[in-house]
Amino acid sequence: MKFLLFAVCYLLAFPAWPNVVERLQQQAALQDLATAPYWLALLHQEGVNTRSAIVDPDFFLASAADAGAELNATLAALLLPVSGDVNAHAQCRFIARSHWLQQQLPELKHQLATVSCPLFDDWSDQQQIGSVSAIFASGYLGNPASFYGHILLKFNSASDKRALLQQQNINFGAEVPTAENPLLYIAKGLAGGYNAVFSYGDFYRNIHTYGETELRDQWEYQLALTDAEVKQLLYHAWELIGRDYVYYFLKENCAFRMAELLELVVGQPLISRRKPYAMPISVFHRLAEVEHHGQPLVSKITQHPSRQKRLHAGYQQSSPDVQNAVAWLVANNYQLAGAAFQQLTVAERIQVLEILFDYIEFLKVEADTPELTKIKNLLLQARLQLPAAKPTSLTLNDNAPHRNTYPSLIQVAITDTENSVAYDLRFRATYYDLLTANRDPGVFSALAMFDVQVRLQQGRLALQRFELLNIENMNLSHTGLVGDGGLAWKINLGYLPEDLVCADCQQLQLTAGAGKAVPLSSGILYLMQDARLHQDKFQTGWLSADSRLGTVFDVQPYWRLHAEIGYRSYLNTERDNFFWYRLQQRFGTSQRWDLRLGIVRQRATEVSLAFSYYF
Repeated sequence: MKFLLFAVCYLLAFPAWPNVVERLQQQAALQDLATAPYWLALLHQEGVNTRSAIVDPDFFLASAADAGAELNATLAALLLPVSGDVNAHAQCRFIARSHWLQQQLPELKHQLATVSCPLFDDWSDQQQIGSVSAIFASGYLGNPASFYGHILLKFNSASDKRALLQQQNINFGAEVPTAENPLLYIAKGLAGGYNAVFSYGDFYRNIHTYGETELRDQWEYQLALTDAEVKQLLYHAWELIGRDYVYYFLKENCAFRMAELLELVVGQPLISRRKPYAMPISVFHRLAEVEHHGQPLVSKITQHPSRQKRLHAGYQQSSPDVQNAVAWLVANNYQLAGAAFQQLTVAERIQVLEILFDYIEFLKVEADTPELTKIKNLLLQARLQLPAAKPTSLTLNDNAPHRNTYPSLIQVAITDTENSVAYDLRFRATYYDLLTANRDPGVFSALAMFDVQVRLQQGRLALQRFELLNIENMNLSHTGLVGDGGLAWKINLGYLPEDLVCADCQQLQLTAGAGKAVPLSSGILYLMQDARLHQDKFQTGWLSADSRLGTVFDVQPYWRLHAEIGYRSYLNTERDNFFWYRLQQRFGTSQRWDLRLGIVRQRATEVSLAFSYYF
């Protein structure tokens, strides 16, 4: 009896509800809204009957593979009366869908009940979002998925109540079990073995994780979006939080999904769909190229330097007296009563303490020991005895990410070998080598994957070399302080020529090396010892070693050279050991091209001239 009474009251209160829904669904069908690009973008479908990239069933009301059915179900759900938790109502779950459908179907707006969404309002700071920024976190060699950087979106509150570090941001990342085996992690990441979600948090958490713990710089690109576009982005970001996608390291990663989200309001492609891989840096190259409403899409760029970057800049930009005092205090157990510190001016003592604060926090990343905490407290007490002052202003000369050389390479070369002239074609998917222009000053490293070279010689086309992975980190010290810098290291995996005498002497090789690099005024000098594990196809044995002495040097801004001499020792064969050398030079500072001239001697000699194009 109670149920019958409720049903009668419901029908009396909403007598036309089925007719309203049907009428709106018919209007939507007449306008063909289910095939509208914006609607498909909201569902993350490429076509009306293609399956959505989102694999979370809670994101759908009807079907993950039928945009028309989902549109009809959304209209019906939006018109349902509110009962129970208002945050679970379709108007709160699918704010972007609701907003767009109201724009397309004016009657819908008049038929909808007024609904407030407390969770969304709290998350969005009562929708007081003034602008949106894309954040680039620089590469991190501690995680294969972060070698090439990371992207976040930051919603900048228009309210004075929220400071910079309290701004809301969203992240996209794989859900990886704690202590996952690294090899399993790479294999599953490449094969789509993980789900990934959009998550949110305060910006200070990312400053701490990326800038303080992983020592990664963060670059903020504020976007020139209209208020309406900011709201569109905010609404859809809310819909995506916690929704599962299948994650692929190479393609459907943070770069791809963040670009896809921004494209919703930018209306232009921000990532290539043709490439089999997606890189965060490519999104920022594209953001800097795009014009939006007749003006550059990027309105402002801000660098948030890592703790390590602040330490290096603070030390290098201080006076010799300050540097000497810092070095003396570190070497003498922080005896602040010593003359090296006390003879400084008040301003210089403040600067010394600032540098030491950054230094101690930098050391705590490796090992947060009680001794370091004790030293930090000692420094804090000393600082409290000095007058208040503004932090020292630092000048950072780093290139913004979009000014770096583009990440992928196609290269053509003519090579003079001892037998005949050869023509080489090379493709490198990513990223940079020791000669690459437009890197941060003072950073000398190589990070490359999928580097393949084919050679046409005497009418024969053959694979010359293939490097799956090449990483070389010189790990320089920029202060000379204990713990800053360390061993240089290298790892290389590929199918490479054993020497230059034989045209078909390639074999699988794994090289790992360690050594030491020191900075020069315009470059570096390094000494490395490499161990090489390889096939025994050409009486080489399976183990050999390379001892290398080299330099990377900027002769002019447009001219960098890389010179190496080495000695190869075969450890379990009677094959002759030999000395070798190489000299490579890069000319040009364009983001798109350079010229390279090289000579290599490995039992035989080759001289090459190459033109490189970056994209």
